[in-house]
Order: sequence, then C-alpha cells, then structure tokens
Amino acid sequence: LRFADYESARTPDEPMTVHMYRIPLPGELPAGEQFRAGRYDLLGTSFEQFERNIRQQLGAMLADGGFDPALDIKAITVNRWPHGYAVGYDAESDEMQWFSEPWPDEKKAWLMGRKRFGRIAFANSDAGASAMTESAIEQGYRATQEILSEQ
Repeated sequence: LRFADYESARTPDEPMTVHMYRIPLPGELPAGEQFRAGRYDLLGTSFEQFERNIRQQLGAMLADGGFDPALDIKAITVNRWPHGYAVGYDAESDEMQWFSEPWPDEKKAWLMGRKRFGRIAFANSDAGASAMTESAIEQGYRATQEILSEQ
C-alpha cells in the first residue's frame, strides 16, 4: 500500500496493517432481514468485544509462529459501518442485487432516494447502489450535472 508519503511495511520486522472484515449474515432469514439483523449486531457490539474477538482470533491463528496479541498488536481501529450495505434490495422478491442493472427502475429504491429536492441534489455511493468509490464520484458528477443543467 502506498499513499502520498505513506508506504506500508516491506519486511516482517516492520509494523504492518491488517485489514479484517466481519459481515454478519445470520441464519436462514430472508435477505432483507439478514441485513437488518447484521446491522443490529454491528451496532450492538462494543469496541471491547471487537477487540477481544480480534485478539483471540489472531492469537489462535498465528500463535505457532510466535505471535503474541498483547505484544504484537499496537492499535485496533473498528469501522462499524463499512460500505458493504450499499446494495440494491427488492422487498417484493427479497432479492439482494450487487449489480442491479437488470432491475426495472421502479424496483430501484436508490433512484427515489436520490431524487432532487428543489435545488438540492443528492450524491453518495448509496445513490448508485454500489459500495465503490467510483460510484460516489459518478454520483457526484451526476448530481452536479443535474443542478448545472437548469442554469
């Protein structure tokens, strides 16, 4: 990873960043309920519990190589609301859609959510039903063009 003046570790002796995911999708619930339950789970989990789980999991996986969570973990950051929930969802069919182009417009709730309100245009990755940075950029461009087209 390189960003501006930052360069990530090049050898095992240097501190390094480990990026971990937790996407709770409980049981055999319908897709919409799984996401709702997953969000509830993320919001209800304390930082202390995240930290304890991370230390236990890394310790269990890496102990044979000499890893000691108490000594080797310098910091933990928790992003409780990652962009993984920016998807298309059809309540009628309970279908989750990561690529929702095949859906008719009336099934795309994000189109209604990004509708202009007077001179206010909405733009973010959710407005494009995609968790990607390029979606946020595209939506910013779209919203700007909507405003500029009326001038």
